[in-house]
Amino acid sequence: MDGRKIITAGLIPVLAVMCGMLCGASHIESPLPQPRAVTLRDKVMQVRESYGVKFVYDSTIDLDLPYTGGPAGEGEGLEEALDRIFGGSGIEWRRRRGHIVLVHGEPQELRDSIGTVGPGNQAVERRDTITESRISTDRYRREVNRTQTGLEHIDGRKFNSGFAFLSSPDVIKALQNLPGVASGTELLSGLYVHGGTGSDNLFLLDGVPLYNVSHLAGLFSSFNTDVVESLDFYKSGFPARYGGRLSSVVDVKTRDGDFEDYHGVFSIGLIDSRLQYEGPIVKGKTSFNVAMRRSWMDLVMIPGCKILNNSFKGSRKVDLRYSFQDVNARLTHLFSEDSRLSMNFYYGHDGLKFKDMQDSDEQEQGEPVLYNTTFARLRWGNLSASLDWRHRIGHSADVRVTAYYTRSPGSTLASAENWNSISNEEGGGNAYVVTGSSEDNLSMVHDLGLNAGFDHPLTDVHHFRYGASYQYHRYSPQRRYENYAGNGTERFYTDYDAVDRLYHGHEASLYFEDEMTFSGRFSANAGLRYTIFGVPGKVYHSVEPRAAVKYSIGRSVSLKASYTEMSQFNHSISSIYLDLPTGLMMPSTAKVKPMHSRQVAAGVYTDLPHHLHLNVEGFWKTMDNILEYDGLGVFFPPLDRWESSFATGKGRAFGAELDFGYRTPATEINLYYTLSWNQRRFDRFYADWYRDRNDNRHKITVTATHRLSEKIDLYMAWHYHSGNRITVPDQAMPDDRWPWPDTVIYYYTEPNNAKIPDYHRLDFGINIHKKTRRGNESVWNVSFYNAYCRMNAMWARVNLDDDNRISGYATAAFPLIPSFSYTLKF
Repeated sequence: MDGRKIITAGLIPVLAVMCGMLCGASHIESPLPQPRAVTLRDKVMQVRESYGVKFVYDSTIDLDLPYTGGPAGEGEGLEEALDRIFGGSGIEWRRRRGHIVLVHGEPQELRDSIGTVGPGNQAVERRDTITESRISTDRYRREVNRTQTGLEHIDGRKFNSGFAFLSSPDVIKALQNLPGVASGTELLSGLYVHGGTGSDNLFLLDGVPLYNVSHLAGLFSSFNTDVVESLDFYKSGFPARYGGRLSSVVDVKTRDGDFEDYHGVFSIGLIDSRLQYEGPIVKGKTSFNVAMRRSWMDLVMIPGCKILNNSFKGSRKVDLRYSFQDVNARLTHLFSEDSRLSMNFYYGHDGLKFKDMQDSDEQEQGEPVLYNTTFARLRWGNLSASLDWRHRIGHSADVRVTAYYTRSPGSTLASAENWNSISNEEGGGNAYVVTGSSEDNLSMVHDLGLNAGFDHPLTDVHHFRYGASYQYHRYSPQRRYENYAGNGTERFYTDYDAVDRLYHGHEASLYFEDEMTFSGRFSANAGLRYTIFGVPGKVYHSVEPRAAVKYSIGRSVSLKASYTEMSQFNHSISSIYLDLPTGLMMPSTAKVKPMHSRQVAAGVYTDLPHHLHLNVEGFWKTMDNILEYDGLGVFFPPLDRWESSFATGKGRAFGAELDFGYRTPATEINLYYTLSWNQRRFDRFYADWYRDRNDNRHKITVTATHRLSEKIDLYMAWHYHSGNRITVPDQAMPDDRWPWPDTVIYYYTEPNNAKIPDYHRLDFGINIHKKTRRGNESVWNVSFYNAYCRMNAMWARVNLDDDNRISGYATAAFPLIPSFSYTLKF
């Protein structure tokens, strides 16, 4: 039996319930008529009716060609709609005195990963690749023409074309390359935007907010690039339809399944494997798209732990297991050309388990040790499900309604138990003394939400976007702690403590935007967002103005400026900077105020001759009521007094960003540079402004991709940034308050007063494209992380010598790391 039929048959039971909800009984009687192919002329008519513009073109422009673009994006403006319709078609558009003039474009090269090549006046080259669909169209002209500052729109297939750590493409690591973004600790999926804290980014997956967005303590992000259709990344100039976080918006959209054919992709790499499959359930009406990803590090760890245990003396045994997996599923039904319903599902899970058992006859303080056991378990992830309905009302407005549920659990369990045998002087022989402790922490956030948005182009001057949203938040952290002692059969001492908290939060928002186009040169986006957030005993109100303006100097140069305010009502309380479930996600309360930011951005954006572009943007940002954990060495933030376990302070960041690039169908080179200052002020720590730990004065990233031939792609990326900051004490004094010897108190004059060495590394890789015997496309990837083996500092420690002299030492962790992957398209 054909492999595609086997996979399809296996997926049908899983999707049957969802399909039945959408298709009803109509699928039983007779086959539905196949819809007429949508043409460019149909899309032109829609744009003319929606935006009130007129098109001018001569008879040589063929508008009866099939339309091959994607669906309209939420909040899409006129210029974005025109770029979507005519991108890659060989037809260019120009705006002249309120009219849209269509002209023949220069021949273009189209590389397609799906197997269909869009028609038009193109020089078409079919390429044996599954990694990228790149069209040399007017991407940079779109950046020049759009009103917003700080917006990066990325096609989903581009994530699979650049460097990927361990040959696994990663959404967040791709964003880390951009100017204005700090990555924090090496290799982790940190996203510190314009001086942000890392927990102040809004991550949306098909309109649903996610809290835990990384696997393996931040080594990989939770977004599977096999199903990502596009991503919008905002660093400044936030439209009023977004809110709830201070620093950035990462809006990820997944693809509909193919409505006509079945196909998929399988990939296996050094530590994980991926499978994606899509196709029609009812041709032309209903489709599915399913993707699964799982690591198999736990399988590698089994023989690794066995080798390690054989090297131990005595009978010590260590067991370490880690794995992650995620599933994306999307089911789409087309009621008509103007109405569609999508059901989306996402599940992600990480599990880490460690056990250390010792059983030996070694002596410890004169007593024979029988055995001791140490155990730790960490679990975290996401679960989300949503219904998304889009409908066109007449010819003048679009409505989108999304209902969703999301859950983000995180739990840790740590325990230790020691069995000691001692002499029993009264009865002879040995007696047992058992001591142990355990701690169990759970942090759970549930969200139930409903969003409704309207997109209404009223005239050729005013384009309205307005809507409302409601979210119910349920925060339910728990903590259990126990100390005990016994004799092996019963416990004669137990110290038990349990703390539970439950918070119900209600968040409702209204927003309104007006995209105004006054002439071919001047446009503006003015908006206002109002949010009310309530918890028992307190209600907060937030009014957030948003404004962006653009003035075009010719067709290739624009001046832009924006002003935005954002508020955030949930807080991440953690003692570490790794993405592990050791912290708390808590709401604003009567004692904890919401965070607030204000940001101004302005710049010049150019589309230069000879395939070049240059964008320069400056920003100034202030943040109020931001939190810094003050746990005094406690690893887990105390749940019973969490509202007083942190300091409240301010932040500010300012700087300039440069984006310079060269792009042809075969070669793309980008240079990103950031000059920035990132500062904090917490009066509990220091009575003046001081540098944040991610205050990287200079950041440079150079990326390049080149198609050497039809079968070989090369890519490289060089990264540099000034070293992160750490706090090194200036002096140490003996502390006589404690009975232990050599106890000291450290004193420092300023937080983050030392800089670790600057960071830089080179990554490069190669893709080799081939055909299998059955004609399927395949790709071998070989890549090298940190190619010249620069040992960059990952953390630092402080050492006190015998003369009470203090010194700091930086420790590196990652040398040259090679990796490979194999991908098959079927």
